[in-house]
Amino acid sequence: MNDQRLDHQNTLLRSAGNWLVFVVVGVLTAAVGELQFSVFIRGDWANLYGSMGFNAVYLTGAFLVTRLIFRMTSRRAAFLLCAGLAAVCGLMVEWFAIGNSPWGNPDANQVGMAAYWACLVIVPLIVIDPNPQLRPLKRKIAIYSLAYTAAALLGQVVTPAGVWRYVYHIWMVVFGYLGLIIMCLIAYLRCFRLTSPIPAG
Repeated sequence: MNDQRLDHQNTLLRSAGNWLVFVVVGVLTAAVGELQFSVFIRGDWANLYGSMGFNAVYLTGAFLVTRLIFRMTSRRAAFLLCAGLAAVCGLMVEWFAIGNSPWGNPDANQVGMAAYWACLVIVPLIVIDPNPQLRPLKRKIAIYSLAYTAAALLGQVVTPAGVWRYVYHIWMVVFGYLGLIIMCLIAYLRCFRLTSPIPAG
């Protein structure tokens, strides 16, 4: 009986730890793009902090949903479903909460926004997965993230204020997050050509 209680406590602690890492990594994944858009372009620190707070709450829900999805189907199918669902749900936030719908803001890049919201969920999903096959992908994500952050900071310093800085940061966010999600999808699916369940936690 004591052993069962201990196992249950360990499972709860592991799940809580995974949730915390998932939320922190997700917030950091989005934070650089938010820094570019909110601060480097608009000078609005309050919007940055508000976005990070919202993302933390959003990611808590995403953590629960992704756990359920991975328990219901094969690993590869679940991963693709999570990526697609994250992109669609993120676009719904952009359209109906922020006002970046195709009819409300035709200049908003829908592909870039979908990639951004997909990365928000997919990157932490990869990070918390203990499977050793994902270690090379985790290293690639870390290197990519560091290079992206350095490029964003460098661009803020070297590009002149105004139109050029705006264009630099907007298109860097679009192509940066698009590149990240494509890299994650290709590498993950290559790692798991055979279906397998995700470890509980």
